[in-house]
Amino acid sequence: MSTSFIVLSEVPVSTSDAMTALRYLGLDPAEQEEADAASPDALAVRVLVPRDAHRSLVAEVIDALGLIDLRGAWEAVAVRARHERAEHAARHAQEALEATTASFRKVGCTVEGTLCDGDPLEAVQGLLDDCSSQAVVVFSDPQLFEETFAQDWAHRVEDHLHATVLHLYPGSTMIGGS
Repeated sequence: MSTSFIVLSEVPVSTSDAMTALRYLGLDPAEQEEADAASPDALAVRVLVPRDAHRSLVAEVIDALGLIDLRGAWEAVAVRARHERAEHAARHAQEALEATTASFRKVGCTVEGTLCDGDPLEAVQGLLDDCSSQAVVVFSDPQLFEETFAQDWAHRVEDHLHATVLHLYPGSTMIGGS
């Protein structure tokens, strides 16, 4: 299967988020059905979800406070204090993978999904070799600290792998700055 594009997601993606990505990429399924009726996997997507985003506690708290999310800041500290981070991260990653692959399937894509250990940039690099567009869609919650200092996944993919990046936030049509 030749991949149309790659999705790197830290968060669960809804069907409307998947449609937003397809529209921004110019791959609206209705238009693709007419143009590529003979090609069954015209919209082939590879989804990659890191098992652990390896975010620093300081960055998580700054992001939450910057978004006026006091509960989020408290939860970031509380989860780490209870030493539940690895279990929480693994559970969250599995949920994100299942939701994201299901959402892209619902909008008509052929999807393969994988959880990745370690640095996802290496996994993305391996997937880019089979990607016809060299495009990576990154889904994440807003990360004020990382985005300001260009340390979020979208910036890192663009800077280190020189791929075309579309950075989206779930539940929004806003494009992230990368």
